[in-house]
Amino acid sequence: MFGLYTGVGGKTNFNEDINSSCVREVKEETGLIVDKVRLRGVVKTVLENEPSSWILFVYTADRFCGNLISCDEGELEWVDFNKIYSKNLIGFIKKILPTILEKDAFLEGTIVHDIDGNIIKESISCF
Repeated sequence: MFGLYTGVGGKTNFNEDINSSCVREVKEETGLIVDKVRLRGVVKTVLENEPSSWILFVYTADRFCGNLISCDEGELEWVDFNKIYSKNLIGFIKKILPTILEKDAFLEGTIVHDIDGNIIKESISCF
Protein backbone atom coordinates (compact mmCIF):
# COMPACT_ATOMS: atom_id res chain seq x y z
CA MET A 1 0.00 0.00 0.00
CA PHE A 2 2.81 2.33 -0.96
CA GLY A 3 1.92 6.01 -1.17
CA LEU A 4 -1.10 5.76 1.12
CA TYR A 5 -1.50 7.31 4.56
CA THR A 6 -2.10 5.15 7.61
CA GLY A 7 -1.62 5.43 11.34
CA VAL A 8 1.33 4.49 13.49
CA GLY A 9 1.22 0.87 14.54
CA GLY A 10 2.97 -2.41 15.08
CA LYS A 11 2.93 -5.74 16.80
CA THR A 12 2.37 -6.36 20.49
CA ASN A 13 5.18 -8.28 22.15
CA PHE A 14 4.29 -11.60 23.79
CA ASN A 15 4.46 -10.40 27.42
CA GLU A 16 3.17 -6.87 26.70
CA ASP A 17 -0.32 -5.49 27.27
CA ILE A 18 -1.96 -3.66 24.37
CA ASN A 19 -1.84 -0.24 26.06
CA SER A 20 1.92 -0.49 26.66
CA SER A 21 2.34 -1.74 23.10
CA CYS A 22 0.62 1.38 21.77
CA VAL A 23 2.84 3.71 23.79
CA ARG A 24 5.99 1.79 22.79
CA GLU A 25 5.14 1.69 19.07
CA VAL A 26 4.43 5.43 18.99
CA LYS A 27 7.78 6.11 20.68
CA GLU A 28 9.71 3.73 18.39
CA GLU A 29 8.18 4.99 15.14
CA THR A 30 7.77 8.70 15.86
CA GLY A 31 10.00 9.63 18.81
CA LEU A 32 6.93 11.01 20.59
CA ILE A 33 5.91 10.04 24.10
CA VAL A 34 2.13 9.86 24.35
CA ASP A 35 0.13 10.32 27.50
CA LYS A 36 -3.39 9.24 28.38
CA VAL A 37 -3.96 6.90 25.45
CA ARG A 38 -7.55 5.83 25.05
CA LEU A 39 -8.73 2.63 23.37
CA ARG A 40 -11.27 3.74 20.76
CA GLY A 41 -11.87 0.56 18.83
CA VAL A 42 -11.04 -3.02 17.94
CA VAL A 43 -11.16 -3.81 14.24
CA LYS A 44 -10.26 -7.00 12.43
CA THR A 45 -8.88 -6.43 8.93
CA VAL A 46 -8.84 -9.26 6.40
CA LEU A 47 -6.96 -9.15 3.10
CA GLU A 48 -9.32 -10.51 0.42
CA ASN A 49 -8.36 -13.95 -0.97
CA GLU A 50 -5.23 -14.15 1.19
CA PRO A 51 -4.45 -15.80 4.53
CA SER A 52 -3.79 -12.39 6.11
CA SER A 53 -5.72 -10.96 9.01
CA TRP A 54 -4.89 -8.42 11.70
CA ILE A 55 -6.61 -7.27 14.86
CA LEU A 56 -6.21 -3.49 15.20
CA PHE A 57 -6.44 -1.90 18.62
CA VAL A 58 -7.21 1.71 17.74
CA TYR A 59 -6.07 4.37 20.18
CA THR A 60 -6.10 8.13 20.47
CA ALA A 61 -3.95 10.23 22.76
CA ASP A 62 -4.71 13.60 24.29
CA ARG A 63 -1.14 14.68 24.95
CA PHE A 64 2.37 14.04 23.71
CA CYS A 65 5.87 15.42 24.05
CA GLY A 66 9.07 15.05 22.09
CA ASN A 67 10.17 15.63 18.52
CA LEU A 68 9.44 13.60 15.40
CA ILE A 69 12.21 11.28 14.27
CA SER A 70 12.89 9.52 10.96
CA CYS A 71 11.17 6.19 10.55
CA ASP A 72 12.22 3.21 8.40
CA GLU A 73 8.57 2.30 7.84
CA GLY A 74 7.61 5.45 5.95
CA GLU A 75 7.77 9.20 5.92
CA LEU A 76 6.15 10.79 8.94
CA GLU A 77 3.98 13.83 8.43
CA TRP A 78 2.05 15.85 10.98
CA VAL A 79 -1.34 16.44 9.35
CA ASP A 80 -3.71 19.13 10.54
CA PHE A 81 -7.01 17.69 11.76
CA ASN A 82 -8.94 19.74 9.17
CA LYS A 83 -6.81 18.37 6.30
CA ILE A 84 -6.65 14.67 7.19
CA TYR A 85 -9.47 13.65 4.83
CA SER A 86 -7.79 15.35 1.86
CA LYS A 87 -4.87 12.89 2.14
CA ASN A 88 -4.66 9.63 0.22
CA LEU A 89 -5.79 7.44 3.13
CA ILE A 90 -5.98 3.65 3.10
CA GLY A 91 -9.66 2.79 2.63
CA PHE A 92 -10.22 1.16 6.00
CA ILE A 93 -8.43 4.03 7.77
CA LYS A 94 -10.71 6.51 5.97
CA LYS A 95 -13.70 4.43 7.14
CA ILE A 96 -12.84 4.41 10.86
CA LEU A 97 -11.36 7.92 11.28
CA PRO A 98 -14.66 9.85 11.52
CA THR A 99 -15.82 7.69 14.41
CA ILE A 100 -12.45 7.71 16.14
CA LEU A 101 -11.76 11.43 15.74
CA GLU A 102 -15.19 13.06 15.70
CA LYS A 103 -17.44 10.98 17.94
CA ASP A 104 -17.27 9.79 21.51
CA ALA A 105 -17.91 6.20 20.49
CA PHE A 106 -16.18 2.83 20.56
CA LEU A 107 -15.75 1.09 17.20
CA GLU A 108 -15.88 -2.69 16.74
CA GLY A 109 -16.06 -4.86 13.67
CA THR A 110 -14.46 -6.46 10.65
CA ILE A 111 -13.27 -4.96 7.38
CA VAL A 112 -12.35 -7.03 4.33
CA HIS A 113 -10.09 -5.12 1.95
CA ASP A 114 -8.13 -5.61 -1.27
CA ILE A 115 -4.36 -5.34 -1.67
CA ASP A 116 -4.67 -1.55 -2.10
CA GLY A 117 -6.63 -1.12 1.15
CA ASN A 118 -9.99 -0.54 -0.58
CA ILE A 119 -12.93 -1.90 1.40
CA ILE A 120 -14.65 -4.91 -0.14
CA LYS A 121 -17.12 -5.42 2.72
CA GLU A 122 -17.42 -4.29 6.29
CA SER A 123 -19.38 -4.92 9.41
CA ILE A 124 -18.78 -2.09 11.88
CA SER A 125 -20.70 -1.18 15.02
CA CYS A 126 -20.35 1.87 17.25
CA PHE A 127 -21.11 1.87 20.94
